[in-house]
Amino acid sequence: MTYDLSDSRASLVQQPTAGYDDPGLLFDIIEEHFDEAAFYFQLWDRAQDALDYTLDEVRRGPEELLCANIDGLVVGGEVAAERMLWPAIEGDEADHWTGPGVATLALLRRPGDDPLDRILLRLPSSAQSPLHGIARGLGLTQRSDLDERLRNALYAADEDKHAVLLDILAERGVDPGPLVGMCLQGADMNAIRSALCAVRYSANPSPHTHAVEKLFDFGDARIRATALETGHLWGLPAARSARVRQAHAHDEHALLLTALVGGAPEQESIFAALDDPGHRSPALRALGFVGTQRAAEACLRFIGDADKRAAGLAGEAFAMIAGLNPGPFVLVSDEADEPVPESKEAPGASVVLPALNPIAVAEWWNGKRSNFKPGLRYLQGEPWTPSTIGGRLARLPMRWRNVVLLELALRKPGAIPVSARSWTRRHEERTRTLLVPAG
Repeated sequence: MTYDLSDSRASLVQQPTAGYDDPGLLFDIIEEHFDEAAFYFQLWDRAQDALDYTLDEVRRGPEELLCANIDGLVVGGEVAAERMLWPAIEGDEADHWTGPGVATLALLRRPGDDPLDRILLRLPSSAQSPLHGIARGLGLTQRSDLDERLRNALYAADEDKHAVLLDILAERGVDPGPLVGMCLQGADMNAIRSALCAVRYSANPSPHTHAVEKLFDFGDARIRATALETGHLWGLPAARSARVRQAHAHDEHALLLTALVGGAPEQESIFAALDDPGHRSPALRALGFVGTQRAAEACLRFIGDADKRAAGLAGEAFAMIAGLNPGPFVLVSDEADEPVPESKEAPGASVVLPALNPIAVAEWWNGKRSNFKPGLRYLQGEPWTPSTIGGRLARLPMRWRNVVLLELALRKPGAIPVSARSWTRRHEERTRTLLVPAG
């Protein structure tokens, strides 16, 4: 059995057999494919933000296994479709988004079939519904012939479904059309945030700049963060002013954006936030991307902090700047294995950040410190430069890779960030675009 990886998704190249098309096929084979696909879909999703996966490990691990099992469902023909896939979408038993997501991906890959309209009837308005997996499947399926139909679905849908359809279009990189402007100025918080992502794909963003600027200081932190990103991607001067102002107030996302695109004077707000226990953790996360010798030593101060979340983030950031392999320095204790809660936006829920031995790490740093020049930026112990970052991306954990790619997009006029939850081939295609020097 071999795999064809050219489609960005591992797919079985073995052709369907007559036995597989037999309606008398043992149902437990289909059920096993479905259960395995759902399991690997969840693992794949979590790996997108993981500290222990690189992009290649995502591709050769959960993504390959996910797609191989989806292929098994496609090969299962009508038996799989009628007895497993459609019930996962149209039934009332879904208890997790991965089931409807797998069913959507498999149904849309069936040759000669056009299930989109029937699938859209079950598209939920809430991201909290298990049926939201349908939206994930629609965003990931690589049938370009669906793009225009999905945009038409946005215009035909009730307002409560605008957010989920905008998310689908944004994942697919499709211009949402003028309706996105109405959503930016509406009252639905989810639709506003989804519109802020989708509007980045507008062929003509200029009619929407004022609406985006009005959201820079919005009360909802998620909307404020997404608006600031969009504003920076468009090079709006008001976005920089808002970011600097919010970073001084120790806003979490403004601190991170300042680490990515702010100059040294602006980054003083990140160091200042370390003195505020309520904002220390996001400041430590941001310092990992500041990447200087000073940032590393600031993180070193908190590796033994009583706040376990801050200590874990300090160790992670220090290791990524200095190139420390944290394994030999991990404290062996029950507390060290406690998950460190990350941002509510992280679909992978909690990230486990081990506690490091502060004395041992300090001794290691004493032997390495002279290799780091003040003011230079480092990543994994090597100077961070535009000419070398492309080769280093392959070695970065996904949790860091996604942020580095955001920075590359922010620094390149007209660029759009790589979606953090795409097939690995799409990751690679968009990454190559970001690495091409601006003309």
